[in-house]
Formats: sequence, structure tokens, C-alpha cells
Amino acid sequence: MNIVKTTLLSVLFIASGLTVITAPAQGADALAICNSGQPFLWPGGGANIPFNPDQGDLKSGVINNPTGVALVQASFDNWTAAGPYGVPTSATFVNAGPLPVDVDITNFGPYLNSPAPDGFSAIVFDADGQIFDLLFGPGSGILGFAGPEWGNTITCEILEGLAFLNGPAFTDLTAAEDVMTHEFGHYTNLGHVELNGQLFPFGEGGDTSGPTPDDPFPFGGPLSGEIESMYPFYFGAGSGTSSPHADDVASIATLYPGASFFASTGSISGTVFAADGTTRLSGVNVIARNVANPMLDAVSTFSGAYTDATSQADPNVGVFTLNNLTPGAEYVVFVDQVTAAAGRFSNPILGLLPGPEEYWNAAEANLNPPDDPLFATLVVPVSGSPTTGIDIIFNQPAPGDPLQVGDDGFVELPLPFDYEICGQLFNSVFVNANGNLTFGSGDTDFTESVGEFLRDQPRIAALWDDLSPFNLITGVQQGLVTYAQSRNTFTVIYEEVPEFLTTGSNSFEITLHRASNNIDLVYGEISALDGLTGVSCGGAITSGFESENDLTALQAALPPNGRINLKPQPALFELFTGDNDLGGETLLFNPTRDYNDNWAEPNDSYARARRIKLPFDSIPIPKFTEIEPVGADVDYYRFRVSEGTTLVAEIVSGQLDSLIGLFDPAGNLIALDDDGGTGLLSQLIVPIPLTGEYTLAVSTFADFDFSGDGFSGGRYVLDLFTVDGILLTLGDDTSQQLALGFTFPFQGTDYTDVWVNSNGNLTFGSGDTDFSESISEFLADQPRIAALWDDLNPSIGGNVIADGDSSSMTVSFVGVPEFPATGSNTFSVTMHADGSINISYAGVTATDGLVGVTPGGLVPGGAGAVDLSTSATWSATGSTYEQFIGGNPFDLDLSAQDYDP
Repeated sequence: MNIVKTTLLSVLFIASGLTVITAPAQGADALAICNSGQPFLWPGGGANIPFNPDQGDLKSGVINNPTGVALVQASFDNWTAAGPYGVPTSATFVNAGPLPVDVDITNFGPYLNSPAPDGFSAIVFDADGQIFDLLFGPGSGILGFAGPEWGNTITCEILEGLAFLNGPAFTDLTAAEDVMTHEFGHYTNLGHVELNGQLFPFGEGGDTSGPTPDDPFPFGGPLSGEIESMYPFYFGAGSGTSSPHADDVASIATLYPGASFFASTGSISGTVFAADGTTRLSGVNVIARNVANPMLDAVSTFSGAYTDATSQADPNVGVFTLNNLTPGAEYVVFVDQVTAAAGRFSNPILGLLPGPEEYWNAAEANLNPPDDPLFATLVVPVSGSPTTGIDIIFNQPAPGDPLQVGDDGFVELPLPFDYEICGQLFNSVFVNANGNLTFGSGDTDFTESVGEFLRDQPRIAALWDDLSPFNLITGVQQGLVTYAQSRNTFTVIYEEVPEFLTTGSNSFEITLHRASNNIDLVYGEISALDGLTGVSCGGAITSGFESENDLTALQAALPPNGRINLKPQPALFELFTGDNDLGGETLLFNPTRDYNDNWAEPNDSYARARRIKLPFDSIPIPKFTEIEPVGADVDYYRFRVSEGTTLVAEIVSGQLDSLIGLFDPAGNLIALDDDGGTGLLSQLIVPIPLTGEYTLAVSTFADFDFSGDGFSGGRYVLDLFTVDGILLTLGDDTSQQLALGFTFPFQGTDYTDVWVNSNGNLTFGSGDTDFSESISEFLADQPRIAALWDDLNPSIGGNVIADGDSSSMTVSFVGVPEFPATGSNTFSVTMHADGSINISYAGVTATDGLVGVTPGGLVPGGAGAVDLSTSATWSATGSTYEQFIGGNPFDLDLSAQDYDP
């Protein structure tokens, strides 16, 4: 499929007296990237980019439709060569005719979420604000959003765009035009920038005009016209947002250049490197200022702006180009910390730079000693001839220097040796503010969780907790994070670091050993009572089901200088919740290993399938199962199953896009699933028609012939089991019709089928997806047997099983949690051909819910509201029920209730 949804929308909102423009923007120059080095572009060099304005008013009773449409055209024209600012671009915009309707709260859905290109690039006027109230909540202050909507992945052309404008939020026509100009920059595929707007001290941080602390150039303020249109904050009418700055001109003219743009202007290009001088870094803000006109003749970009990738294999990672420079002028070029939240730039923005902000100078290549970060070599661009090789190499902090990890930030440090963890070699490590080291990428997460510990990057957590080496309120360093190294060891040191904001003091060290790859965690004073400690190989290797251990007890059970063994499993950890006992302790770990699929291999063909017994799961080592190498592996498993059972085959964990297929005893493929499980994982539920040996193949998309040429790989966890009867495929708030196999008399009517509802009840005549149990609906709606009507969620866990014969049918809820994933509830309902009903409970954690029987339709009769625990036998006729809430918690667990006709 060549057509893809490319919507990356900018959202405008008001905060702290400012109007803030945020978007998932791809770097400084392009919002949506098609391929590395190739952004999505409107066709024809941007000539006659279409838009379709709404038929209604922009603001009810204040800005009518003709005025609104004129403002739209004027805002688009602000970006063109023929417009009032003479932008040197080939882009033009044309009104392609109004939308078919006046879009409002009743009909906006197809324009916001069209399932396919519909021929319209909608500019929607929400005249009364009801759409925005629905999407974002009343009084949200959000003014609008816009961006490309549909693109062709073969030609990399934008097919349609989209913009929604919140009319009631516009204070005047000037503000409306300012906002539209910014949003229509996104419509052309421009991203956000940070050049001058961050210099305003009442914005986010009050940055300096050069590398901090250097502040050589005066800033005229938010209403001086010096702020770029595509900055993520709007400072109000008069701030110049509708007048594209030189930086905005550089962005749009680079995408859609006028005929003489590149020939008449200068360019500077280079690469941003980490301190090792070889690792290219994307997401770094790079700024060039003309020293003679530093605010108005200035341009910014992000390194790696034209790629979504971060791998060193991508040649565009770390590369930057600054266009629209004045030939012959003298520029300083420097890297600058982003002060607007990194979430406003969906291209990965370095939350904290790996070294100090610095100017480019001719000594950049001289790494020993580091160059002076506040000394600039002037760069003089030449018209039509790019100035290249302006490479910036971050200065590496020396051992003992404070690491600028900030609060929830990280710093990447080169290692003095290659370090192996979990079968991978790394030459650098990320030091995270929150008490842990990661490999491959940094981590800003302060909410330690077992799930992320097992799912994310390889990690060594000495004390993963919300630590705060930098006070966000006072702007003061607190505690110290440093490192020390030798030829054979590398140690990261956290000294007296408090929890957020300034609570307590925590001191510890993490040491990596060169020759052995051992890991040492040494603790001083620890005041934190919570946190997570341990070693994890991350989501590519862990099963995701590893269990917690008492690490200090494991260490204490070893002889002196003994080491905790990581070889049997790829993660060992302890989660503390008020019982942290690490103070003064030392935890010594031996190295991890290369966890490979040696248990089942070779099983890469139907003939060589690995024989297993059911039930089976591949969680415990050595049952390490993986697709490796990518594109050249498939795994087969053979097992015996019996007629009349239902086979459940599921990939329950993994970071691959799995694909599974089931072959019958004759070798015929009888079932296949791609994404039937969680996310991109697979699940098959197959009734077995004939006893015999069946074979399951595990591969990855798009290996539909199971030859091993899938597109992804890595570890997976396979779960295989059978159940007696039929496994129902219920999701959250769903229903499934079930044939009974006999006639069941209930409340005066005979039924041959029943609807099984995922929320713990059975209805007759139709299903019911309502999760909010209530007595009024219970009495008024369909005939119902409520074993435990509650907001249950079989889509996240447990099973619902139907097993019957010619005289009875039992529906069992087994281990089903409440929404979203709370607890476990096991109970069953058995319906007999004589009309009797048995309900039994075998483990219920829910404390609320509604239980009973009813004919529905407000038909009178029955015992009504009762205390069901006072008797084990009730009438199956009329309404008999109990609601469990608040002071009346569920008290029927481990009991049975009979309803007799």
C-alpha cells in the first residue's frame, strides 16, 4: 500500500498568559519524513497547494465566513514570493473550493479521521468551539491544529493536508492571522524551531544569545518582531508571527526553493559528534548568527532533521545544514540546549546535551585537550557554494567533572574499553539522572517500573528512582554525579543526590569491569525508601515475566566476594516500596551472557520441528526462543492434541511482529494469524477436529509461507495449551452469541442460544456491552443471568470458556481481570435443559458488581433486592439480585448459588 496517513498535527494552547504552539514536529525543517533525507513534499515544487475552507463562520457572530476565508488566504500568502513578505519560494496556495458542508460538532469526524484520502484538504472552522471542547475538554484554550494528512510513500508526495481552527478562541483578526500563519507552516510540512523565542525570560528558561553562559547579542523582546513564526510559543499580536523570520524563510525555501534561492544565498553544513569524535548525534539545536545583525539574520536547525532514524548506519544522522545566509557576512555557529519541552519536537531531541553548549571553532578536531567552548571562529558563507565541514564535537567532561544530567536527563559518555552486556558490545554508556545506566540510548523516565525495566534498553540500575541532581525551581545543582575511569574499570558515582525535589541523600557507585564484564554496585548512605535495583538485558532478550528477588539476601548467601549469577536468566532485580535496605551494602554481579536459542534449534523446518508437551510456555531458561537472524529463521514445534478440545497458541511477549501458523497431522496449514494478540503479537484459537500431532510455525511478518524470511526478529515467548470446550474470543466490552445445543427455558421463554457478555453476564435475545452495571438497566433491559456484572476485561488476561452437551452448557470466566488490568476473577454459570441455573465462584478479587437473574423489561416478580449470601437457593423466575458497592463488598467468593425453575 503506497498511501499512508501522515498526519502530524500542531496544537495551539494557552498557558501562563502565553499561547503555546506544540506539535509532533520533525526537527526544524520538516514535519513528516518519507525516507531518510527525503521529507514529504507537496507536488510540483509546492505550486498551487490546495486547501478547502469551511462553509461556516470562523467565529459565530464575530468573524463571518468571507472574512475567515480571506484570513486563510492571507495567512497562506504570507509564505509565498508574491505575498507581502516576498519569501523566495516556489510554494503557492490556491483555494480549491469550499468543503461540501458547514463542518460542526455533528459531522466533523470524517474530516478529522478520514479512513482514506477524500479529495479534500480541509480547513475547518469550529465556529462555536464545540469540536475543541469535545476533543480537548471545555476551556482547554487550544486554538488550532494542522499538518499534512495523507502521503504517497513511493513518490514522497503529500496528497492532502488538514487544519482545524477554534474560532471562539481568537481574540482579534491579527491573532487569528498569526495563529494561521504558524499552523499553515505546518500544513506545508514545516516543523518547529528554537532560535530567538527562548531568549524571552518569561518563556521557558530565558536562554542566552550564545552558548551559555555567553550572552553577546541584545534581544529586543517578545514584541520586537525578532521571534520566528515556527517557535512553539505565541507571544500575542505584534510579536511578528505572521511575518516569516529569516529562519522560517530558510525552512520553507529549503523544501520549496525559488529559482534563485540557493544561487543567491549562502549555506553552512556539518555534523554534530559526541565527544569520541565518531558518534554522530541527531536532535541537537544548531544556530548561526550574523554578528552584525544577530537577531534578524539568524538561522537554526536540528542535526539529523531530515531523518527519523538514530542508527549510525543512516548517513543523515547528526548532519545539519543552515540555509538562507547572507553571502559575505560573518556568522558564529553554535550548539544550543533546547529549552522548549522536547516533546514539542517528535524528531528525537536531546533532552540534555552530552557536553557544554559551544561555538564552532577551527580547533574542533583537537580533542586533547578539549577546545574552548566559548571561543568562536567566524564563518563567512559564499553565494551558491555551501560551506562544508563545520563539524562540532562536544567536549567530554573529564573524570571528576559534574555530569550535567539535570533533572530526569542523561549524558552519554564514551567508555575507555568495549563493554559486553547481554551479547552486545558497547563503546559508550548513558548516565541517567535517575540512578541507572542504559546502553544504546538514554532514559529520562523517573517512574521506575518492572515492566519498563524488562521491556526497554539493557540497564544497570543501582537505584532507579526519581532522583534530582538538579533543582528545577532554584536552578541549582544538588548532589553530584561524576565518573572515574582506568584502563580496566569505569565507575559512575552518585554523591548525596536527593529525591525530587530535595528529599534526603543517596550515595552509590556503579563499576563496569573490562576483562570480566563484571558489575559492582556499592552503596553508601541511602535515604530513599523506594526504587528499583538490578540488571536487565532489556526487551529484546528478557521474557517480560522474570520475577523479583531479594538481592541483598542473594548476596549475603554467597561466600565473601561471591557474585550474583546472571547467566541463568537475563534479568535480576528487586523493587522497593518502603523497604529499601541497600544502605551500606555491596552487590556484585557476574557478567551476563549471549542468551541464544540453543534449546530448540535446529527447528527451522516442518521436518525438524521441536517436539513438546502441552501445556507449554517458553518463559523459563533454557527454553529461550527467538527468531535470529532476522530474515533467515523460522521455528517449528510439534505436539499432540485431542479431538473436542480447543488449542490456544499465543505469542505473549516479544518486540517482533510475529506470525504463527498451525498445520494439521497431514501437514496442511489450517490456521494463520498475524496480529491477533497484543499489539503486533499473534494468537490462534482453534477447535481441534481430529486427534493427532499438530505443528505450529513461528515467524515474523511477512513470512506467510513460513520459510523464514520475515522482516523482524528477537526473543518471543510462546504459550500453548488446550481447553475442554470452546474458548470464546471476547475483548473488552464485547459480546459473542453461543449456541446451546438444547432448549433452555428461562423466564417463560425457550431459548436455543445465549449471548455471552465480556462483563460477566449472559443475556437472551441480544448482547449487551455495557460495563457500568446498574439496577435500573438490569431490571429494564434484556433477560439476564448476571454471575458478576462488572467492568471485566478478557482482552488483557484470563479466558472465557464454553463447555456443554445436549443437556447443559457451562460458561466459565477464568482469571479475568477488571478493567484495565486489576485482579483476577474466576466464576462459572451452568444452564440446564430443565431451566435450572448454577453459579459458582472460585476466586474473585472484585469488590463491586451485580449478581442475579431477571426477565428484564420491567416485568414484576421475584424476590427483588436481597442478601444472596443468606441462602444458596433462589428462584429462577422474576428478578432476584444483589448489588455490591461501597459498604457492601462482594461476599460470595468460594460459594455457589442455585436458581431453580
